[in-house]
Amino acid sequence: MKNVYLRTLKEFDYEDVEAHLLVVGDLKGDCFHCREIGIDYLSASRCPQCGTEFKYIASRQPKSSGVKLMSSLHNKRPDLIFVELDDILFYKNRERAQGLFS
Repeated sequence: MKNVYLRTLKEFDYEDVEAHLLVVGDLKGDCFHCREIGIDYLSASRCPQCGTEFKYIASRQPKSSGVKLMSSLHNKRPDLIFVELDDILFYKNRERAQGLFS
């Protein structure tokens, strides 16, 4: 049978993902940890600014790109785990809001 990409859920340590995330834009990527921009996401295994090792990858592209985008990134960077950027931003914003009210 043909291999296909399916979305699944898995529990991750948020701090680990946040610290090792490479975010892909249209042409280049950026380090979610230190915000360094202009990283060549096709070849970078570490952030050139802070030295963070990338373990995860997310895209700024709209969710409508879906599985096609995930499969494209996986084919280009099979060493990285694809995560939804919206999920990361949800937890980041929740963390910020809790900090305001505590």
